[in-house]
Amino acid sequence: MNKKVLGLALISSTLSLPTLAADVAGANINFYGSLRVMLERADHNSGVDYKDASSRVGIKSSKDFGDGLSAFAKYEVALDLSDDDDTIGDMRYGHLGLQGDFGTLAVGKVDSPFYEAVGVAADYMWWNSAPVYYTLDGGLRISESLYYRTPDMSGFSVQALAQVDSSDNDHEQSQLGATYAMGSVTLGAAYANTSDDSDLFGLSAYYSNEAFYLNGAYMNKEDDGSGIDAILGIPAGKDLYTLGVSDFSDDDGNNDFTAVILAYQHNLRDDLKVWLEAMAWDGSLYGNEDSNTINLGMNFDF
Repeated sequence: MNKKVLGLALISSTLSLPTLAADVAGANINFYGSLRVMLERADHNSGVDYKDASSRVGIKSSKDFGDGLSAFAKYEVALDLSDDDDTIGDMRYGHLGLQGDFGTLAVGKVDSPFYEAVGVAADYMWWNSAPVYYTLDGGLRISESLYYRTPDMSGFSVQALAQVDSSDNDHEQSQLGATYAMGSVTLGAAYANTSDDSDLFGLSAYYSNEAFYLNGAYMNKEDDGSGIDAILGIPAGKDLYTLGVSDFSDDDGNNDFTAVILAYQHNLRDDLKVWLEAMAWDGSLYGNEDSNTINLGMNFDF
C-alpha cells in the first residue's frame, strides 16, 4: 500500500476511536498525535523554508490482567505537513509487550536502550538540535527487536535490546543501557554493538530542581568520532528558556564542529505551544559549513 494511503487510512480509522469507546474488551485504547510546522531561515540556504517538524500520529493500548501483569501495544507513523518529503506513513514505533514483576518485555520497533540511558539527555530543543547525538546516529528507535527492561531496583534499572533482523541495511545490533536515579541526579551509561564495526559508547548525567535542569552526554563511536552535548533549561511559568552546546571531533578531522543553540518555548495552552530556536556553528554540521539558523514553529498535541 502507498505510504500516503496508509497514513490516511490510519488517521481515518482511528479518529472515531474516542467516540466509539474508551475501553474495548477491557483494553484501554488511545488515539494521539502531534502536528508540528516551522519556518526556517538558514545562512546556507536562500530565503525562508516551510518545513514539517516531525509530526506524528498513533494508537496505543494497554490491558490489565491482574496479579501485576499487563499488556501494551503502540503503533505510530510519521506525518508530513510540508508535503515535500516521503515520510508520511513511515513507522516510528510499532511494538507490543508485557509488563509485570519481572520487568518489561517488548518486541517490534522500540526506543533503544542507548536513547533511554544517554541519548535522551542530548535530544533537546526542537529541530535537529542535538548535533553530536544525531551526527553519531545513536539509534533513537530500533526496529525488529527484542527489548527488556528490569524492574526499578532502588533507582537502578538495566535495559537490553537484541535486533533480530534489519531489513533496511543488514546492520543488526545489540544494545545495553543502565540508569541510576538518586534524588535530583540521574546517571546513565549505554553501549551499542553493531555488525558493521561502528560500536557506540555513551555516558550521561542529569540534574533537575524547580529552578532549572542541566543535562550532559558524552558519546564515542568507533571509526567515526566523539563529542559532548550539554543543555541548561530554565522554566518560568508557561515559558521555557534553554541554552545548548555541542562539540564534535571527527576521527578524520574533516567534520569537526562546535555548535551553540538558544531556544524559547511558550505554552499557549497545555496542548498548544510556539517556539523559537537559533543555532550557530563553526565547522561542518550536517554537511553545511559555518552557518546560522533560525527556526520558528508551532506544535499542537492531541
